Amino acid sequence: MTEPLTPLAPDVVNSFLDVVVRYLRTTVGLDAMVAAIAPPVTTHQTIAVALDFEGDVRGPVTWVFPRPIALELVRRLMSEPDPAPETATDGATELANILTGRASEVLERHGFRCEFGVPRIHVGDLPVGFAVRMTTANGPIDIVLSMSNTGRSGPRG
Repeated sequence: MTEPLTPLAPDVVNSFLDVVVRYLRTTVGLDAMVAAIAPPVTTHQTIAVALDFEGDVRGPVTWVFPRPIALELVRRLMSEPDPAPETATDGATELANILTGRASEVLERHGFRCEFGVPRIHVGDLPVGFAVRMTTANGPIDIVLSMSNTGRSGPRG
């Protein structure tokens, strides 16, 4: 029998996004602001990364980063002033991993037991979900929250 899935409550989503904003500042020194609920945009200048959640929360969170933001993380982690452009993918997957890990702590504080998988480059159409655009000095970051509450624990819708 399939478990019922319900969208995450707005307070959970807002708390998730608050943590993302805070860790963008501490991880890559970037001020971000939630600007809009908007369809995400992928271009050749962006890198999309998805991570799947399991447990009381299921489904992917997909991040769409501009290449300069991904390269800034490489710059900081490797102490490399001018990282090679091809390292942007590594930076994007690591940044998605860091932000998802920190933000998943919010889910746990809201009573959800959940784990997330290994980040993977997402190719093709982005999944359907709650799409948020964050503005930064280095371009927009789009987040698609396609996760749902399975109803086994945590707050209800």
